[in-house]
Parts: sequence; structure tokens; C-alpha cells
Amino acid sequence: MTTHIIVDDAVTPQLLTSAIEAYEFDRERSSRKKDAPGQIETFGLLWGYCVPAFDERPARVVCTTATVEVSADRRQGSVAPIFESIAAKRDIFRRYWPQLDLVGTFHSHPYADLEKVREVKGWQASETDEGFWPNVHQELMPELPLMAHLIVTICTRKRTTAFEGPQRLSGREEASGYHLASARRHFWLKGYVSFKDEGQFSVSEKVALDVTSFGSGFKNFV
Repeated sequence: MTTHIIVDDAVTPQLLTSAIEAYEFDRERSSRKKDAPGQIETFGLLWGYCVPAFDERPARVVCTTATVEVSADRRQGSVAPIFESIAAKRDIFRRYWPQLDLVGTFHSHPYADLEKVREVKGWQASETDEGFWPNVHQELMPELPLMAHLIVTICTRKRTTAFEGPQRLSGREEASGYHLASARRHFWLKGYVSFKDEGQFSVSEKVALDVTSFGSGFKNFV
């Protein structure tokens, strides 16, 4: 059965702005590596709650808050979080915000231009992503039947043009992702889930992704 991932309004700005920051403004890394600023990946955590399937309603992962893993090793082709950091935040949430669980992760895929994104379908998970997500699930939240994982893909637009509101992806990916364009950037958001079945952890893209702000007149993002 398809899993429903619901991303609340408060989460969306964190997803997009953290991708922008890593893409364009990571000057600390630039000074260390002598690279041009940005175009690196970032990584963060999704917090919320899970609702199991019942009657004819699918299982839901509801994401209400997001945090960024500043300590992650962020590079132009990869990002590697520190598991001890994630576990520490999980434990803080359990103590002070027990209504919220660690329900997923997000990370960005940066590309130089639209042509490259289209060529490699850069909004999709890599083999490394699909191997990493079950490990996160098993190591940090094995008690959850499902975790959500979002990819935020970003590239620049060659010309500054009008805002283009969120549109669903095409074909079989229609339900699981979006594309939108601000004046200067393209974004894609694509959802996956990791799940536990008979003690084994796996990944599925049978997802219905619902970003609530995208469906309620999301406008004027520059």
C-alpha cells in the first residue's frame, strides 16, 4: 500500500532555505577547501508522528518540524551526518517534546543547471541514498514501522524569470514529488519511505507526498 507523507507548512521553509544556503553560501567550506562557494549537499531531520493504516486509509508519516545537521560532512557529491549527533537530538526530543518522534530525514542534491538535472534525473535517490536510509531507520528508530526521506534538488536558472508555482512530477512519479521554480532557482522535492518488514529494513518510492503549503497558494518565494 502507498504511504502518505504529509509535510506541514512549518517544515517547507527549512527544506528550501537550507538547500539554498548550502548551494550558494557555504563560505566556511570554501575557505577550507579552496573551492567556489556552495553547490554542496546538506542534511537534516524530520520530526512528527506516524499513523498506522486502518480501514481504507494508508499509513501516514506527518512531518511537523525540521532541523539541520550542521555537523554533517557536506561535500559537492555527498553528505554524511554523524549518528551520535542525530541520537543526541532524538533523546532531547524524547525528553522535552515527547509528542514528536524522529520520523525521517532530508538532504539536498545540488546541480549546476537544469540540463544536468534532467539528464541524470537528479531529483531521484541514488544507490547510496537507498542503502543509507534503511541503516538510519534500523540504528536510530527501529521501533517505527515507517520513516520518511525527502530529497530537495536545487539548481540555478540561466535567466531570472517569473515564479512558477509547484507542479507535480510526471508519469509514475506524479504522486511522490514536485517541481517549482523561483525567479533564480529550480527546486524538486521527492519522497521515499523506509520500512520494516519481518525484521528487515527496506526502501520504497510508493509514496503520496503532500506538501501542505504547495497546495494552499504557495507564492512569491524568491
